[in-house]
Amino acid sequence: MRIALKHIVSLFSGIYVNTSASRGAEIYYLQMRHWDKDRKLAKQIEPELCKEYRLQKNYLESGDILLATKGVDPFAAIYDGRYEPAVASSVFTVIRIKDPSTTLPEYLQWYLNHPTTTNTLVAASRGTSIPLITRDVVEELEIPLPSVNKQKQIVRLHELQQQAGRLRRYISKLEENLFQYHLLQTANGE
Repeated sequence: MRIALKHIVSLFSGIYVNTSASRGAEIYYLQMRHWDKDRKLAKQIEPELCKEYRLQKNYLESGDILLATKGVDPFAAIYDGRYEPAVASSVFTVIRIKDPSTTLPEYLQWYLNHPTTTNTLVAASRGTSIPLITRDVVEELEIPLPSVNKQKQIVRLHELQQQAGRLRRYISKLEENLFQYHLLQTANGE
């Protein structure tokens, strides 16, 4: 079964806030720079915003998905609630699943990060210097929605594939180090 995203999620825009005058900050302001190349949230982030009533409606909830909709590198990341309270910057569209018993955040994140999906989103983006994926494009994106058990299987297989890739890179680095060590030993006449 395929379904338009707007039927299973609520969308919120991230906000722009000037962080330069935020002494005594208590709120985390999540920006692109807080994610690494593997789309993992940094281990250490400092609060950047002072508490203001107007920010409360933008507080993130654990399980929200932040979709980078501005720029040349769209990606989806799950907010895990580690930093609270937090708001998303304006480069993100916040995706909140309406019924977590039918859609797993991890599955939706996987699907949004799939190369076919990112290609679709990029192709539909507007603008030349700073591409923008509009809210309408995100809302109308149709996704396959298998059972929760199938979603769990897909997520687990993806995690295993990612782990295998990390192990292959690690082994390759060890092999390269060993090869370079032997070359150095040979050069030194040993």
